[in-house]
Amino acid sequence: MEIAIVGAGYVGLVTAACLASLGTTVRVVEASPERVAALNAGNSPIAERGLDDLLAAGLAAGRLSFSTDPATVHGCRLVIVAVGTLDADGEWTDRLVRDVVLGIARDPAAPRAIVIRSTLLPGTAVNLAAEVGAIDPGVEVGFNPEFTRESSAVDDFLHPDRIVIGVAKPGSSSLETDLRRMYAPLEAPVVVADRTSAEMIKMASNVYLATKITFANELARLCEAIGADVAAVVDGVGFDKRIGRAFLSPGPGFGGSCLPSQARALPALASEHGLAGGLFAAVDPSNAAQADWLIKLAERARGRSLDGARVALLGLTFKAGTGDLRESPALRIATGLITRGAIVRAFDPLATATGVAELARAGHQAEAAESALEAVRDAEVVVIATEWPEFRGLDWTAVRSRMAGDLIVDARHVVDAEAAGTVGLRVVGVGHPRPAGLPARTRIAGRGVG
Repeated sequence: MEIAIVGAGYVGLVTAACLASLGTTVRVVEASPERVAALNAGNSPIAERGLDDLLAAGLAAGRLSFSTDPATVHGCRLVIVAVGTLDADGEWTDRLVRDVVLGIARDPAAPRAIVIRSTLLPGTAVNLAAEVGAIDPGVEVGFNPEFTRESSAVDDFLHPDRIVIGVAKPGSSSLETDLRRMYAPLEAPVVVADRTSAEMIKMASNVYLATKITFANELARLCEAIGADVAAVVDGVGFDKRIGRAFLSPGPGFGGSCLPSQARALPALASEHGLAGGLFAAVDPSNAAQADWLIKLAERARGRSLDGARVALLGLTFKAGTGDLRESPALRIATGLITRGAIVRAFDPLATATGVAELARAGHQAEAAESALEAVRDAEVVVIATEWPEFRGLDWTAVRSRMAGDLIVDARHVVDAEAAGTVGLRVVGVGHPRPAGLPARTRIAGRGVG
């Protein structure tokens, strides 16, 4: 099968490279000439495990190509739309998706089957299909959401929990047949639904995960207040098969391009339909408050405010393994620290320069360090905001010798508090109180926690 994909961002590029690896011939249309040139030369613009190898293999096999020419889609069996859905303020918009879909519909030489892979608010695909039908009733519009995570997107694509296909008439659609055939090598469960239900599956999945993270963070705040260890608590809760342990880990909050915008969009959608926000409406404000809570935790542990204090911030991206800064909780922490008068020196393995520049654009000045050990020099407090592996393996003796203070705020549970404590460092974490005389780690069923 030969297909086209419009958009070579995270979703489009991962989808193209993975489908090519499964034997599909994929032509990708991308608006940026610079990105097209780089991709045709085998250079991926995004950091994603395994993507470079798939890109190289697809190009070498002739199953993957990139172009700026919209006519590239001509002659393909179907076209997948995978363009961005966030506006300049980071809020959801269907403007670009709509422009691309209607443009394809108006081109009689383009495929008469359009599959939207960009995230849509429930009801959008049906409305778009009506507009497309007014142009050409012979064009079928479907929705095929992705469920990949940045830094593990290739593995998630190739080993999915499920494939979701949204079509106008489940069970009697040629587009459904083509998508089933395209994804058959993955041998994954396939859920076929109407388009609005498929859109809701995607949004509900993301907002549920956001809610689970938010629940863990609020639980951590309470555990810290009453003296419980949140690591033991979430392990004990997570062993329940009805709940599960995944995404039940407290930290600095969620970020990235998907969860925050959808955590805001879903309650807005509910409100439009006359439904009270309830649980949906509580998720985003609670997530936004987590950075401030962490800073207050640091101030309590220090015994005074952070005004004038030198703070080393380790990590700027929203998670390890990616250079993505969009809605990063680490940037929220940096902003809060600077607002309180702290002097922040930051380091991130992939995004120090871009992260510091992003803060500067928002009016917040931070110093850039070339390494973690440079960042901690003369610091009174160190905050670990992203779970990069190199922060887990820091030489705590070297850290202590460079610091002016002794406080480590571990927002990601990467520090071996016992090892750090032996060199005179104090470690506080999210919901992990460690009173004097108690071990740094508890044991549950022979397994270390904390």
